[in-house]
Amino acid sequence: MRKTPILLALCSCMNATPLYASFEFAPTDPRGVAMSGALAAVAGDAFGMRYNPAAPSLSKGITVGAAYDIPYGKRDLSSLSGAATWSNLPFDRHGAIAASAGRFAPNGYREQTVSTGYSRTLTPSIHAGISVSRNSLSIDGMPARSADGINAGFMAELRPALIVGIGSFNLNAPTIDGGLTKLPRTTLAGFSYRFDNGNMLTANVQADPDRPSRLLGAGAFGILPSMVVMMGVGTNPSVISAGTGIEAAGVRATGAISRNIDLGTTAALGLELKL
Repeated sequence: MRKTPILLALCSCMNATPLYASFEFAPTDPRGVAMSGALAAVAGDAFGMRYNPAAPSLSKGITVGAAYDIPYGKRDLSSLSGAATWSNLPFDRHGAIAASAGRFAPNGYREQTVSTGYSRTLTPSIHAGISVSRNSLSIDGMPARSADGINAGFMAELRPALIVGIGSFNLNAPTIDGGLTKLPRTTLAGFSYRFDNGNMLTANVQADPDRPSRLLGAGAFGILPSMVVMMGVGTNPSVISAGTGIEAAGVRATGAISRNIDLGTTAALGLELKL
């Protein structure tokens, strides 16, 4: 079934919620797709702020990334996104700044999100962060509408191998220009455990007052010095995912695929550069 005509009909008054869009908490970067979005307690890459605003403070140096995804096998619903983090700032060695942007624009409908955030290492094992997101949507011939979401996160390294984290998004419960399109107030919480050999397991709970809760689990396994295989699962709806990342000379290429039992298959590709 083609989703675009239905999406446009639902959005015709700018008060309805589009199917794929509606600013749902859905991974678009390949690591997030491969690990079913279970990244609330995983040290951040370029896109880490999307899962926990505290994550950038666990990264190192400057990282930039770009991603392209095709949700549910519908190429006309594809989206582009980019992100960057800068930690250990020269003017604030315990702080990190991050930014991300994403655009989804099928057939005259446009939706985009731009986020900026700051995170800080409070103690050697405690990290906290905050970010602000500008979410906007428009249809050809109609004015753009927008909403600003406030997000916050916390991460704690309980021991060298164990991290717990919680990221909460749209805490101010914003709506698009006071209309009926309400941005989801999502919380992602969980833990990750890294084994001595570098392999990692993580489990998260995704909660939203207006939607059923979900359980998410994932693993990342090094099979070669420069290659990582990732797998993930999710419930409600059921999702199974997998992906591979290959890194060389500071550049990591990642591909992922995720199967949502209700909606179909999502594919994502991305590049990340460590400066």
